[in-house]
Order: sequence, then C-alpha cells, then structure tokens
Amino acid sequence: MAFPGRPTNCGMPMTETTWSVIAWCLAVVVLGWTWLPALLSSLGWTRYATGGSEDPSAVDAAKEADFLFWSQQLVALRFEPLGVAWMSVRFHGPEWQFQSDMRVFRSTRTRTFAIVQRQPRPLDVWWLTLFATCWQDSTLLMTSNGVDQPPGDGEYVLQGMESLNLSAVEELHRGEVARLQAAGRRVDPDGSLDVLLRVMQQHAGTAARQTGMKLGQSYLLAHVAIHAVLSVLPATLMGFAHWSVPFTNLVLGAVLGASYHAAKRKAAVIQRSEIRAWLSDPSNRDRIQSAESPRPNGD
Repeated sequence: MAFPGRPTNCGMPMTETTWSVIAWCLAVVVLGWTWLPALLSSLGWTRYATGGSEDPSAVDAAKEADFLFWSQQLVALRFEPLGVAWMSVRFHGPEWQFQSDMRVFRSTRTRTFAIVQRQPRPLDVWWLTLFATCWQDSTLLMTSNGVDQPPGDGEYVLQGMESLNLSAVEELHRGEVARLQAAGRRVDPDGSLDVLLRVMQQHAGTAARQTGMKLGQSYLLAHVAIHAVLSVLPATLMGFAHWSVPFTNLVLGAVLGASYHAAKRKAAVIQRSEIRAWLSDPSNRDRIQSAESPRPNGD
C-alpha cells in the first residue's frame, strides 16, 4: 500500500555496475592493507627503533615458561639480568609495524650481552636468543640461535647456529670474539644497556631497511602474479568491469592473509613443543647443569 506523498522507491537500484564498484572498493581496502606497506618497504622506507632501561628486577620477575627456558640457561652460563628493552620495525614487508620485547642479560667476565627476544604477534613466543659484543670502533658482533649462518664482514657481523642449547651458541660467539680480538679489535669496556641499544640502532637499522626492501619486493612480485593469474578467467568470461573480478581478488586476499597468520600461529605451537621436547631429554637437562662447571682459562 502506497502512502500519499511518499516515493515508492527510495533506494538506488543495485545494478551490476554498482556491485562492481563496491567489490572493487572492498578489494582495494583488503589488498591495500598489505600491499601498501610492502610497497613502502620495497622503496626503502623501513624504519627501525629501539629503547629500554636497566632494570634487573623486571627480568627477575618474568615467569613465562618459554622465557624461563632461556633465562635458566643464561644464568647457568653466568649471565646476570641487566634490563628490559624493545625493538620496533615499521613497514616490514607486508606488515605496517611490529614490535618485539627484549630482556637483556650481561656477563661481566666476558663483557658479552645476551638478548632474549619475544617473537612479534601472532607468534608471541620467547624464542630468539642473541649473544652480542660491542667493540670500541662501534662494530657489533651478534650470534643468533635461530639460523645457521657463517660470520659476515664489515662493522655489523652476524652469525648463528640453529640450536636450543645456548652453551653451544655462546661457544660459537666466543670463538668469533677471539678471532676479532686477534685481528686487533678491542671490546668496549662500557657494559651498559644504553651502549648496546645505541650500537644496535646504528647497525640494525640499516640491516632492517635492506631486509625490508627484499621482503617488500618479493611479496609484491609473488602476490601480484597470483592475483593476475587468477583474475584472467573471470575477466575473460565476464569482462574486467564485472564484479566477479574484484570479488575474486577480495576472496583471494582474505584467504592469503588468513593463511599467513595461521602459519605463524602454527610456527609458535611448533616452537613451544620443541622446547618441551628438548627439556624432556635428561641429557639436555644435564647440559644446562654442566654449563655451571668452571671453564678453562679461568672462564
């Protein structure tokens, strides 16, 4: 029943063109959420920042099981809590920004730092541990437990070995320290957290920008290729202006994004299970205890 003076049709007719415009707008928003930071990252706009404060009590108060796994090994290696810190990277591949918390230890006898880093969300697990030595010429040596990597050259020397046994990782670090000392470099006697963060800001910032460019470029190349290939069929059958083309890209972008986060969460589960499996082996627990025994050469 129509009322006098009232129009019978108040809405805009939803034509095929209207649906196409709506679908393209949604696709641009969904894809732009990851493609735009990837583009900025590929252009070298990645920005690195770090900060922190010396507060050993904040480290002592931490009770997360995955963190305690690493901290107990470091204490057995005669490292002492030094403070808490954070590291933030903006425009890192497809991510706008991520931030990692860090808890820092220090060995006064070897003048070495140990950094336990929580992986950014959605991983959210204390996994990466790095041994770091600062030199008087502002060179930084870092040894990671996350990946097998031979030592590089230059003022920012990175190396690593994939291991849950921090005693072995520290041995690798100490060997490279001895090599650099034999080459004439001298360890910075200032063992403060400020010095470590300043040197990290100086060198890791450049490295993060270079890594960000590679991540951004590889992400864009791969995703543009995938979207282009899968858009051929609906564009050929229905025409490029048809709503099926942006809808295909919209669904594909959502699926790829969900898969990315699901893979990260699965990786976190695997990392925690590896820690539990490592601890379940009595020989590994003995390794932690044996690290407390005196080392040769007065170490």
